[in-house]
Amino acid sequence: MKRRIIIASHSMLSDGIAKTLQFFQGEQEQFTVITAYVDNKPIDEQIELIFNEISVEDEVVILTDLLAGSVNQKFVPYSSRPHTHLVAGMNLPLAMAFSMEPCHEYMSSDRIQEIVKEAQDQVKYVNLLLTATNEDDEDE
Repeated sequence: MKRRIIIASHSMLSDGIAKTLQFFQGEQEQFTVITAYVDNKPIDEQIELIFNEISVEDEVVILTDLLAGSVNQKFVPYSSRPHTHLVAGMNLPLAMAFSMEPCHEYMSSDRIQEIVKEAQDQVKYVNLLLTATNEDDEDE
């Protein structure tokens, strides 16, 4: 069993996330990047070709940019494939967590939800955090 990670977005966001992951982790053959619509072509055929090359035993994690976006919607039919997980609203911590997850067994739905929650927790309004930190420092 291998884990394949498809990073797909409108325009170049997915390419930037993949390049940043490679910066931190080195070259990863588990990544497939789709930069949708930069060539004004539909992505349906590209997605079909990718899935035709993936073994049925392989686990697939699909990360997309927008829940209601067309890129995510193109992957919805593939979400019923065994061991396939579709996650929208990607960010770098989410992609990094999936790429670092051990590959010796399939991920459970609970583990996917934990990874998503941890990535959501990385989105912070830093000004507010700094204000709270400064207030704590003044109280001491």
